[in-house]
Amino acid sequence: MTGSTDGKSGMTARDIFNGAFRQPSPKPAVIDLGSQPAQAGKFTITGVSRIRPSFLSTLLQPTFSATTVKQLADEAREAAGKLQALGIAKQVSVELDKGDGINVHFRCQDGSRFAVRTGVDVGGDEGTANVVGRLNNIWGGGESFEANYARGTKTAAAFRGVLAVPLAADPQRCFEVSASQATTDQRPYTGHDEVRRSLGALIRKQAGPVQHEVAYALAWREIAGLGHKASPSLRALAGHSVKSGITYTCTYDDRDSLTVPTQGALIKSVAEVAGLGGSVQLAKAQVELQSNRPLAPGYVLSVGAQVGALWSLDGQRVPLADRFFVGGAHSVRGFEYRGIGPRDKADSLGGDVFYAAGLSLLTPLPRVEALRGHLWANAGQCALLLNQRKANEFMRFLSSPSASIGFGLVYRHSMVRAELSWCIPIAATSSDRLKAGLQFGLGFQFL
Repeated sequence: MTGSTDGKSGMTARDIFNGAFRQPSPKPAVIDLGSQPAQAGKFTITGVSRIRPSFLSTLLQPTFSATTVKQLADEAREAAGKLQALGIAKQVSVELDKGDGINVHFRCQDGSRFAVRTGVDVGGDEGTANVVGRLNNIWGGGESFEANYARGTKTAAAFRGVLAVPLAADPQRCFEVSASQATTDQRPYTGHDEVRRSLGALIRKQAGPVQHEVAYALAWREIAGLGHKASPSLRALAGHSVKSGITYTCTYDDRDSLTVPTQGALIKSVAEVAGLGGSVQLAKAQVELQSNRPLAPGYVLSVGAQVGALWSLDGQRVPLADRFFVGGAHSVRGFEYRGIGPRDKADSLGGDVFYAAGLSLLTPLPRVEALRGHLWANAGQCALLLNQRKANEFMRFLSSPSASIGFGLVYRHSMVRAELSWCIPIAATSSDRLKAGLQFGLGFQFL
């Protein structure tokens, strides 16, 4: 006898054992907890020394409006991220537990109230040393005040204070008011000093790679400090001007780096209208485009273009402070800073129209990841044309760019880009200031 028999069914133990494998057991039902209905219960927050109840109510409104477990958890994490982005908390741990609804608890590490730092900024053919003081979370809603004092190779002294207030508890939307004063020495490119004092306000909104900004500024500018060699044209432009205007800026930027991008595009447009009081009445528009495309591992092709125009609305001469300038390591290489366009003796006078375009190829170098080879071609022009309404001069402006080609090295750093180029100007006007041979550039934005 091979096994015992179940008297009720007549089955042996072996039959029962084998049947257990022939008949699979039913699978347990899978419950998607994320889609289960849920409602937020109580909310508590610890570790934060200063937070305004009205701000917290706005911040948590999407969390308390959630209807599923997944939606509630996602909204709670989003709110925690906003607390960190606004500097209210350095770190936030989100805990959910079952109670009368789902209770939400934020355990935070309090954010710093004060910060002071020093640094060096580069760009626009200038380096500046600065001291920055920042006060965070002033009224418990992520507000901040930042004061910046700087001195540089051209900036004799500059001060700027900015009060930033987030809108609707969202770090991607803010309102700012600012006050600034700066004195810059434009020599040797133009024989004068420029003093700017301004008050301003703006609203900014960021949505993914797109940023919108509407700003108002009241600026008092002075062209002063003219030397005995100042040209007649520069002397005619000297003195005070007051500009009151509104500017709208729209930027699309999905580049993977601000300094040495390897892919992505930049599209930026700026439109300005001045004449809401003050002594300056003008309209101004500017567009900047850049595209970066990897061709092979380590090889990146970049194409960039800039164009701008401004119009006087009252028939008066446009102040020097509002004009366009072209040329330099960050603009059209192979020319001095502000080296392209109208000039009287040694003084660059700027223009009311300009364009600049560049094509560059970055190549890999063996054993040095941060250093790249660089081949480039640049072209551009700047002129005073629009108020003259002379079609032949405008066509000559379009068809006769100043141009250069060259090669060199690019050093890639997370904070700055450094270029050392050998420049070969191939087309220029009689008034252009050339920079043939070695040219060094340090900054963030290059053509």
